[in-house]
Amino acid sequence: MANVNPPKKNQAWSCLVCLEDYANPGNFKLNPTLAAGDFDYSIDDGAFATAEITVTVDPATTASVKIVMTAAGMNGDVILIKGVDQTSPKEWSDFALCILTTA
Repeated sequence: MANVNPPKKNQAWSCLVCLEDYANPGNFKLNPTLAAGDFDYSIDDGAFATAEITVTVDPATTASVKIVMTAAGMNGDVILIKGVDQTSPKEWSDFALCILTTA
């Protein structure tokens, strides 16, 4: 999927991020384990949901994490993406990304 810059309302969007290693602060987590429900999003301060977001390590075995939002997931002015590792102990630190969309 081609990325759109700036992010547009009602248009699919993706980005790449790296997650901090929980056991080694200041370092990125290589090949982080990403479970269903680790990442969710909120549209315009609404309830958090998981239906319109996909998160994968891409390319495989790296620190690069690809976040892909569908057009429906981008249907707002302010999109907040939140990541919380559900394992215990945590593998990677909590993560948040705020996206401001354009028309």
